[in-house]
Amino acid sequence: MRSEAGVSKAYVIVTLMICMSFTGCIEDAEEEDSATLRDSVYDVFDWGNTQNWGKWCNYILFTVEDNEIILANNTELDECAEEWDEVHEFKITVSNYTEENLDYRAANNSGFIYSVSVTVEVCERPDEFEPWDCIVNFDLDVDEFEMLWVEVGGQWVWWDNPWSFLEQGESAPIATFFVEESSSGVYHVEVIKVSKQEDLAGFSYFLKDTTGSTYVGGNGFGEIAMQIVGGQEHGIDTSYDGNDTQLRNRADNVSADDGSDYPVHFEDNDNDGMLSAGDQFRVYGTGNSANGPAEDNWKLDIQYDASGDIVGSAKLL
Repeated sequence: MRSEAGVSKAYVIVTLMICMSFTGCIEDAEEEDSATLRDSVYDVFDWGNTQNWGKWCNYILFTVEDNEIILANNTELDECAEEWDEVHEFKITVSNYTEENLDYRAANNSGFIYSVSVTVEVCERPDEFEPWDCIVNFDLDVDEFEMLWVEVGGQWVWWDNPWSFLEQGESAPIATFFVEESSSGVYHVEVIKVSKQEDLAGFSYFLKDTTGSTYVGGNGFGEIAMQIVGGQEHGIDTSYDGNDTQLRNRADNVSADDGSDYPVHFEDNDNDGMLSAGDQFRVYGTGNSANGPAEDNWKLDIQYDASGDIVGSAKLL
C-alpha cells in the first residue's frame, strides 16, 4: 500500500499538470534546428527513472522579468531538487513524440515557441515490494499530452509548466491562432487556445507589416474590448451588446467597415467578455469586400497589457 506522502506527491504533480495542457494550430513556418528539443522532452521525464530531481528542475525552473527569460542558478536548482526529493519509485515511458514550430517568441531573448505532443505513462510504487500503479497522460482523458517548449541561450525549457509561473507571480497567458484568408480578401484569425482566460479589456492588438512596424494609417492598433477611455470610445469588438449607446454606435461602425477605417475587427463569439477559444479577429486586406491595408506575411500581435507581453502572434498567409 502506498504511503500518504507518496500519494500526495503524485497527486500534486497530476493536479498541477491539469492546469496547463494546451496547444495551437497555425500556419507552417521555417523550422529551426530543434534536434535537441526531442532529447530535452524525453530527458525532463527521465527523473522518474533516475530519481534525478536536479534534471527535472533544470527544465522547469526559470523566471520572466521585463520580457526576458532568466534561467535558474545553481543554488536555486539545488533548492528545487531538495524540495522535490521523494523516496517513492517512479517509472515513466514517453512515446509518440511530435513537434510544431508556432513561429512566435516567448520573450526578447528566446527562440520560437514549439508545441510538443507526447504520450506519457507514469507508474509509481512506494518500494520494490509493491505493484506499479500506472496512469496515462496524467489521467487527463486526452489522447496526447501537450506542452510548449522554448530555447533560451542553448537551454530548452518547458515554457508552460506551472511551477515557474507560480514563482513569478502574475504571468501573461499564451494564445495560439489559426489563420485562413478568404476569397474576399479578409484574413480570419481564430483563437484556438488560451492558457488562461483574462478579461478582454486587458488586451491590445497591433497590426504589423513585413518590417515589423505597426500600421498607423488607421486603427491599426489599440484596445480590443469596447470601452470609454478618457471620454473617448475605443475597441473593435463588433459583438458588443452593452447598454452604452456610444459604444453600440462604435460597434456598428466597426462592423459595417470594409477595413478602410478599421483594418482589424474582433468578435467575442461566446460573449463571455474574455479572450477565449472560438473568438475571432478579422484582418482586412484587398478583395471583393475588403479595402484594408493587410498583405501576406503581415502579422497580428496580441498584447497582455498588465505585463506588456505579446501573448500571441498570427502571421497572415
